[in-house]
Amino acid sequence: MGVRHAQGQAKTSSAIQIRQISPHPSLRSIVASFGERRADFKSINVIRALNARPDQFIEFYFREPYLVREKGTGFSATPRSVLVGVTSAPGKDLGFVGQIETFTIRFQPTGLARLFGMPMTETVDQGLALADVLKRQTPALESALAKSVTFEERVAIAQAWITGWLEQSRPYDEIDHIARLLAKTGGKVSIGRLADRAGISARQLQRRFLRDVGVTPKFYCRLTRFEAALAAQSRQPDQTWAHIAAEAGYADEAHLSREARALCGMTPQTFAARMEAISTLAVVSPEMSDLFKCAI
Repeated sequence: MGVRHAQGQAKTSSAIQIRQISPHPSLRSIVASFGERRADFKSINVIRALNARPDQFIEFYFREPYLVREKGTGFSATPRSVLVGVTSAPGKDLGFVGQIETFTIRFQPTGLARLFGMPMTETVDQGLALADVLKRQTPALESALAKSVTFEERVAIAQAWITGWLEQSRPYDEIDHIARLLAKTGGKVSIGRLADRAGISARQLQRRFLRDVGVTPKFYCRLTRFEAALAAQSRQPDQTWAHIAAEAGYADEAHLSREARALCGMTPQTFAARMEAISTLAVVSPEMSDLFKCAI
């Protein structure tokens, strides 16, 4: 696998190597994908500003942990494994230094709630130590994943672990379906129409969506629409922002710019340029989705 160098770092042979695969069909209503990142930053560090985003995942760190910085604070190391809920606002930075090796389980919009029965409002804007959430189950899982050396082995271990939770998981219902439709369409479907088709009231939808996703349906649409715009720009960087805004369902480019400032703290042009600078370090597998590239 070839290595591309970051601009201005000609002496650096480091790259962020990324892999991603889909789960077994029996797990696809719970899990969106499994991913891996590997890198060795011997002489450089990379800082990535986190934008608001709908992703929910569990992530394991086997070498150097990621470093997290909130506004007004210094960097602190992540725990060995974290459970991350929806991010509703910008304000945190990730730092990458030294040898990086991570394994990530990305969940469907309601996957964590279905699997563990937890109220997702408690996870919004949080990176919770997995050992604090699942005290009894975490040590054995962390140990098994750490002892494995290949991505395929870790995927098999994670799938067996998740399968063990399925018997007690909540059955798939209309809220799961609505949340997945909103994610799939980038928030382009009518929330009211989806509620009517599901035979539930707007108030019921709001209450249950908050419990199982962590944010309101309307705000989740904002997050998925912005993610769709970023993914479109990543796929075709030569597109104008006016075209991207129209395709994503924004009223105009100014509307997209206002959302970008609210959800990532800067203009879409600035954010895209920063992500492009980081992506020059990335070596990605052919099957990796565009949305995953945006989450580097």
